Amino acid sequence: MQNKLRKIEDFFRSARPPYKWEWIVLGILIFIPFISCFYGDTMSILIYENHFFGAIMDGDGLLSYYDYVMNNLGTGNYATYDFPMYIVLGIWGAPLWFFWGAKGISPLSSFVAKIYGKSIFLAAFAVTVFLVYFICKELKVSKERAIWGAFIYASSVMIYVSICLNGQTDILGLVFILAGILSYVRGRNVWFIIFYAIAVPFKMYALFTFVPLLLLREKKIWKIGVQTLGAISIRVISNMLFDPSSPAIQEKARFESEMFNRLTAQRLPLLNGSVPVVILLLGVVCVFCYLKQIESKEELDKYSVFIPLLAMGCLFVSFESSSYWYLHLTPFLAIMLVYNWGNMKICMLFESVAMICLTAANYATRAWAFEIYFYPEMALGKLFGDYNALETPVMLIDLCGRVGLVKYAGCVYAVYTVLLFTVIFLSRPSKINREGENIPIRGYAVLRLAANAFVAYIPAILYLYNVYLAHKS
Repeated sequence: MQNKLRKIEDFFRSARPPYKWEWIVLGILIFIPFISCFYGDTMSILIYENHFFGAIMDGDGLLSYYDYVMNNLGTGNYATYDFPMYIVLGIWGAPLWFFWGAKGISPLSSFVAKIYGKSIFLAAFAVTVFLVYFICKELKVSKERAIWGAFIYASSVMIYVSICLNGQTDILGLVFILAGILSYVRGRNVWFIIFYAIAVPFKMYALFTFVPLLLLREKKIWKIGVQTLGAISIRVISNMLFDPSSPAIQEKARFESEMFNRLTAQRLPLLNGSVPVVILLLGVVCVFCYLKQIESKEELDKYSVFIPLLAMGCLFVSFESSSYWYLHLTPFLAIMLVYNWGNMKICMLFESVAMICLTAANYATRAWAFEIYFYPEMALGKLFGDYNALETPVMLIDLCGRVGLVKYAGCVYAVYTVLLFTVIFLSRPSKINREGENIPIRGYAVLRLAANAFVAYIPAILYLYNVYLAHKS
């Protein structure tokens, strides 16, 4: 018995990279909620994928895409992002059109079509896992720690939220952001700009890491201007292709205005009381980067990880974010955890608690984005049935109310904010400790994985509880 206990203890104290079976377990834990939940916005994404070839075959060509979506929407949201994202979605969604759409059948009526359309997120996620590993390796992190960095990233609770539960496109842009940062660390400036130029049309969050990183390395104003124009060039050119007077393009412009107002809604009582918090915080980061003189490749490596983490940290405490946007924090936290090895234990603890608190608070304040009514038509519903027999099902918002999350959501967000900035403070370049002791990372990583999976599974567990009550009645 003692030998078995010792073997178990030795296993959790091991720093050896994750075994294949551990990756398989993680994959299963991700795949179950992925096939079990179909969020409302994911329905829109499936329509975007299907209608790309619809616009070509049944519409007036590619440039009619926005109008075609508006006129043939049925259910969901209008197409309001930049066109390059819809090109990627449309290419992936070609089978949806040829097997369903061209026959007059909505892909939303098929479980297989839903899973295929949503699977683009899994493909992009797999690419980002490898990119996190390569960035770690480029930063001279050992192979073992680099693999742990990829595993820590892949097991983040934000992966469950953004890819499995909310099923949103942020992971697509993140591929090009990470590819840009990998190019930046390698000193390949042209590819750094190219990858960010592709990332910006997916969502503008890419600019919030591009500009500080650019200012960190480039001090000549004209070069800063030219390279920034390069980063937004694809977005500008793609927008010029469409008629601004089109109702669909006007809807896109209205949406962009709403997003800008949402981004700058939180204001400080400075000057006339209308100073946006996000602009102030990111402005300070940019000024710091411009004034900072990098003296060595090692110092540049440290700031290449720290600055994106700092910028995203400032961004995601300064406005009311959607639950899936926080994904943009995840890779930088994971990379920093293995890069700053000497502070890994305390930083992993704070990171884990911070992201769990964030998710719990989002359950309370944005319960409608995680509710149990997204489950009946997917895998769990097909296996176990629905809860229609219940007159008053226990909804997620009810559960959050009963445990006090609704009342104290602001306090939980405060815990997230404090712990996040504690991690950032402990990860500042002057305090980065790349060596550290022989830390038993497996034990910490497994506990973190279990905690994150449990929190992510709460809506599914609640759904099954309601199904149980329905069958019992």
